[in-house]
This record gives sequence, structure tokens and C-alpha cells, in this order.
Amino acid sequence: MVSLDKGRSISNIVRRSPTANSRLVYGQTAIKHKEYFDYVLSFFTPYCANDYIPQSRLVVDNRTKKTYSAISFTTMQLPCFNIYRELFYDANKKKIVPENIRELLTPRGLAFWIQDDGSKHGSGLHLSVYGFSNADVDKLMFTLQDKFNLRCSIHYNRDNKPRIYIFKESILGRVSDLVLMQYFHGKENLEWLEVT
Repeated sequence: MVSLDKGRSISNIVRRSPTANSRLVYGQTAIKHKEYFDYVLSFFTPYCANDYIPQSRLVVDNRTKKTYSAISFTTMQLPCFNIYRELFYDANKKKIVPENIRELLTPRGLAFWIQDDGSKHGSGLHLSVYGFSNADVDKLMFTLQDKFNLRCSIHYNRDNKPRIYIFKESILGRVSDLVLMQYFHGKENLEWLEVT
């Protein structure tokens, strides 16, 4: 669970009050990702209430006005999630990247991060890092370059929010092998990662 959590910690770990324990909130907004959603849920089922049923709802994209089906789960509030909350969020509930991210981010954590926040862009892929400061985005990009030998740069979307771009040669040479061969059930889960 530790390497999975480190990849997931770049998502949402919440605490209702300063004295409460933390919980993980996880969701997907595309029905085609249901198999992957169930895969992630299988790791966290022991941390959910007995007979927990994931929540389904409709979500409207404010930009495109399209409606999507979303599914999510929430763990119980437990002390084991507090360490991740303290690592990846500051006192003002703002997402941060810890100084030791290079040691924390494992190949498996990177694989989950790509599955959760990655999207194909041209011949490469974007990793969404919208909730982080520019300094923290730099820290993440340098970690990907230094630890995983990935060729990366920072792109900005229409709203001037940063994304990490991983170039085609890094996908073909490193990312596809890492994600496909080591950590996920099959190629059908990563068809968006195929580069032509």
C-alpha cells in the first residue's frame, strides 16, 4: 500500500478538522476507467466501511457543458492516512510536494500517478499538476528527469495552469514498459498511452 499511497497522495487526502484523522477520496469520471477504478478500490477496501458501496453521480464539465458519469470511494478516517496528509498538504490545506519526493516516488507510484492524472497529448503525455505551486511542479519534473531519466518540460493549459509534459521518446523507452509490464493487468487499460 505504501507505494500506491505515494502515487495516490498526489490526489486527495482530506481531514474534516485539525483534530480528526484523514481519509482518502478517490474518483474517476469515465465509465471506460471502471476496471481501473475497481483495481484501485481493491487496495483500499480494507480501509472502507464494511459492505461499502462506491458512489455514482453525474458531473457537468463547466468548460464544455458536457455531462459525465463519475464514480468515487471514500475510506474511513484513519490514523494511517495522517502521514500522507502531513506530507502532501500544508496547514492551509494546500497541496505541496515534500522535499524528499525523490525518495518517496517509486516506479509503482509513478505508474499509478500516470494512470490517474495522465493524458495523451500529441506524441507525448501530460501529467496534470494543477493544484501545485510552480516551484513544486519544478520539483516534480526534476524528480522525473533525475530519478526516472524521463525527458520532460512544463506546459500550461488555457487557464495558465501547469502540466508536466513527457516526450515521446521517454514514453516509448521508459514509461510504457514501466506501466504496462510491471503494474497493470493489460494493454487495454492503457490504450491512450500507445504512441504512433
